[in-house]
Amino acid sequence: MLRYGVAVTVSGVACVVAAAGLAITSACAPAIEAPIDHQRAIDRDDGDRLAVLIAQLPGVVRADVVLHHATRDPLAIAPASPAVCSAVVTTDDRANPEALRAAITRLARAAVPELAADAALPIELNPAVHRAELARVGPFAVEAASQAPLRAALSVALLAIIGLASVVAVRGVRDRRDFQRRGSSAQ
Repeated sequence: MLRYGVAVTVSGVACVVAAAGLAITSACAPAIEAPIDHQRAIDRDDGDRLAVLIAQLPGVVRADVVLHHATRDPLAIAPASPAVCSAVVTTDDRANPEALRAAITRLARAAVPELAADAALPIELNPAVHRAELARVGPFAVEAASQAPLRAALSVALLAIIGLASVVAVRGVRDRRDFQRRGSSAQ
């Protein structure tokens, strides 16, 4: 019985060591990127680049783009999946939606030439940001609604400065007269 117990223990240890070695080897192996992972990375990068270009259009506050280039599985019998591009764009309230749609469509077709020419691109425009109307008051640029209160505040400040300057001037004249009187009486 002792021999059988030792034999089982040795074979059990050998199995555990083999399993641990296999686990360590598979855990240390580098991840192998599949072609679809590479394609997804390209799609994601191209979508980010297109979003940056769209965000530079006038009136655009933020842009998010999902882009998929046409891919074909070399082992599949089915035809390649078509290229797809969609965008969600947040704009200010003064943006021209028709002009933005046309510009976004041109940018998308330039970035992804394999898009079908007759395919409609889903573009969602959300006018969510209010762009304030600015007015100039002296060196300041303020909202048009704040123009009158700012002018009033600047007028009050100017009157206060004039009043303080006149007080200082009157005191200066008075002090000079007093100094001259004292100086002439001291002689």
